[in-house]
Formats: sequence, C-alpha cells, structure tokens
Amino acid sequence: MRKVIIETNKLKEMLESVKNAVSKEEFRPIFTGILLEAVDKKLTMTTCDGYKLFTNTCELIKGNNFTVTSPIFSIPKGTEENTEIEIDGKFITFNFGNVKYSYKIIEGEFIDYKKLINRESKFSIRFNPKLLIQALRSSKGIVEIYFAGDRDAVIIKEINNENNQKYVLPCSKGN
Repeated sequence: MRKVIIETNKLKEMLESVKNAVSKEEFRPIFTGILLEAVDKKLTMTTCDGYKLFTNTCELIKGNNFTVTSPIFSIPKGTEENTEIEIDGKFITFNFGNVKYSYKIIEGEFIDYKKLINRESKFSIRFNPKLLIQALRSSKGIVEIYFAGDRDAVIIKEINNENNQKYVLPCSKGN
C-alpha cells in the first residue's frame, strides 16, 4: 500500500484548478479522471479533455511515490485538516477524517503532458487573467490572439465579426 498525506485545503485548491479539463466523454475513459503523481513529497494533478490540459502541483506533508488516474472526486464539508490518499491494488481511497471515499483506479495510459509543457519557449508574456476572462466573455465567437509591438499588449480580435471587435490587454515582458 502506498499513502500520502496532504493538507485538505491544498487538495481542494488543486482540484478546483484542474477539474474544468476533465472529459465527460466516456469513449476515452482515461480523460474522465485526474492523473495523480506523487513524487519527492510533491503531488501533481493533471486533467485533459482532449482539447485543454490543466496541471497543478503542491507540497505533500509526507508519503510514497505513485502515479495513478483517479475518477473525479469531491471533498466533503467539515473534513479534517489533512487528507490521506491511499493506493491499494486497483483502488484509491481518500480519507477525509470523518468520511472515506474509495474508487477504482482508471486503467490506461495518460497523455505524456510533460513533453508539451516543458518545451522551451521563445518568449513569454504576463497579464492579469481577470482581464482575459472579461475579454473572452465579451466575445461572441472564435477569437485570434496576437501581440502588439514588442509584447506591449495582447490583442484579442473576434473572427467573423462585422463590428471588428477588439480587446487590448496590457502585459509586461517575460523572458
């Protein structure tokens, strides 16, 4: 049996940050779950619905290394400060103190996401994500994102919009 202990609040934050990329399509069962990787006292959660991929990592209190794909789970209210996650054979158990949930591990090979996210980038930009969300919510269709000047601003232009709608977001230069 392999087991890790994580602060419940950290687990909840991670779950919230990745759950919107869990697939609802049953023909690719591996994408209906969450890839959990415990390595060197860090837990990484990764989800992919075939179009978007979300990943998040945080520190563990203690535990063993493992890699499994768990079905989506929820964290009940009134849980203990720490959560134990146990892997035993083909099952994963989340022990929240007053409640335990056990699930059958999803079998199959998850996408090799590390190749994708660890690619060397030519440049990066930094901007307020709230502004991006506001701009995207205002759009009514497909958008094109491009950069003005030497990464001074991100411009979002709606495609096939008669009004030629554009949104300009300020950004700061990255690497």
